[in-house]
Amino acid sequence: MTRDADIEMDADTGQVIVSLSVSTAVRVDELERYLRDPPVSPFIYDLGTVKFDEPAWEARAGKLNTTIHELVDRLESVPRAVLHAPESFVRLFMTLPSGAETLHAGTVKRLAEVNATVWIDA
Repeated sequence: MTRDADIEMDADTGQVIVSLSVSTAVRVDELERYLRDPPVSPFIYDLGTVKFDEPAWEARAGKLNTTIHELVDRLESVPRAVLHAPESFVRLFMTLPSGAETLHAGTVKRLAEVNATVWIDA
């Protein structure tokens, strides 16, 4: 017989997937190494995908925030005017385990600075 606590533990393994992409109407030299083939408008840049498993929520929150900062760091050299242009889209995709996750205020601020929208699948 399976206990309810066993089912909850199995259902929440702590798997997290985070990815960051940018699409623009113009080619961006600073993002050239992330350009998806074929290079046609809109230009789509895959800045990375990170997957990790962390069942401990405090450690998971720390790893999640660190991961987001590392991905956003890849946009440091891109002019803000490009990222904030109406035809540009910066998207952070997150797949999170069931339950609550915490994004630090500094992480949210950095996402806002690069004009990112956040997509969450839980």
